[in-house]
Amino acid sequence: MKKKKLNLLILEDNPADAELAVRELEKEGFVIEWKLVETEGAFREALNQRPEIILADYNLPSFDGLSALKIKQEISPTIPLIIVSGVIGEEFAVECIKAGATDYVLKDRLFRLVTVIKRALQEAEGYRERKQTEELFKSLFVNSPNPIFIIQDGKLKLVNPQFIKELGYPEEKVLDSDFSKFIYPDDREMVRERAEQLLKKGSCSPFEYRGVRKNGDIRQVLEVLTSITYRGKRAILGNVKDITEIRQVKEELQQSYERLKKTMDATIETMSRMIEAKDPYTAGHQQRVSQLAVAIAKELNFSPDKIEEVRITSLIHDIGKIGTPTEILTKPTGLTDIEFGLIKNHSQVGHDILKSINFSFPIAQIVLQHHEKIDGSGYPRGLKGDEILLEAKIICVADVVEAMSSHRPYRPALGIDAALEEISKNRGILYDPEIANICLRLFKEKGFKFE
Repeated sequence: MKKKKLNLLILEDNPADAELAVRELEKEGFVIEWKLVETEGAFREALNQRPEIILADYNLPSFDGLSALKIKQEISPTIPLIIVSGVIGEEFAVECIKAGATDYVLKDRLFRLVTVIKRALQEAEGYRERKQTEELFKSLFVNSPNPIFIIQDGKLKLVNPQFIKELGYPEEKVLDSDFSKFIYPDDREMVRERAEQLLKKGSCSPFEYRGVRKNGDIRQVLEVLTSITYRGKRAILGNVKDITEIRQVKEELQQSYERLKKTMDATIETMSRMIEAKDPYTAGHQQRVSQLAVAIAKELNFSPDKIEEVRITSLIHDIGKIGTPTEILTKPTGLTDIEFGLIKNHSQVGHDILKSINFSFPIAQIVLQHHEKIDGSGYPRGLKGDEILLEAKIICVADVVEAMSSHRPYRPALGIDAALEEISKNRGILYDPEIANICLRLFKEKGFKFE
């Protein structure tokens, strides 16, 4: 097994204590490169070497851990800092955590250090990935070839460069102005009604209207609106495309639709990969569940829109695992009742994440219900029979088959035969009988296989 290298900065005035911490990590297979400092100047200089983890005693003769934490937050806020102390009061520990410390470990309990550091490294990696995602979306907003804007209380609060370019007005004449003044007068009421529909009902289809540039030029535009929260209040995110030259060209309109669909697919894929990054042992799980769920939906003669609904929901049905501690998701042994309770909570967490996003179908409710069983033995609400959405019943069956047939940290793969036996044995008990029969037929008669 390849050993993990770890670059460690230790703020400590007792070399023996530092060596104890290093040996504790080495016992767990880490290869440690470490530097010991005890003054502010040395600490600042060592930060320039970009250590992966900082261990800091909270009380030194000329320096202290809290001061080091403040310096670290100013210079390198992404580096995890762990307070290591002989004695630390609860009040001071809380102060350190609030100031940005990752965790704290008592010197007489150094056995905790390995677990704390592993978690800190995972959190740091997650933070870096989130920052990269934020930078990506910021870049997409700024560099989008389409005008993008945010409206709040009827006023334009944020616009991208392409929006300014298209209108021809300077930015200071656009921000905090009434959006309707850039709309052709005859179309203003229609656009206002669409925006109100979005805010009240949570949905609004793409629509066309005429916009007016500074030079008086009238342009036909296609607009897509989405309800969002901006600075703590409801707002509208708008994406506009000038279709003046292509309005009559069906092929060009179809291409616009496909681009919007790809944007949605990319968003769903990003969300799915975020979950896989959190729980790498089940990488690909949601994609495989989606394959089977879509195949079942097709056998049920769902409409294309309904099939797409099943596909999208199954791709992110486990998004709530973002809120589950990584050490529980990757635990190689059986879970305690408390740990299993935290795992079970992922359906509710997923619902809470998705409920404020305005999809045209009840994605949050489907995610909430995908572990419900028709006899009421599922979770989180113990729903029965027709109380459970059909889409959730489909994903439930697909989820069970994929999970049982795949490897997990706490057990080897049970195989597809065992998974199908579970579905067969409990059809009409735990699983919707029609969906269970379709699932069995797909594998046994129609040659379905996970890709």
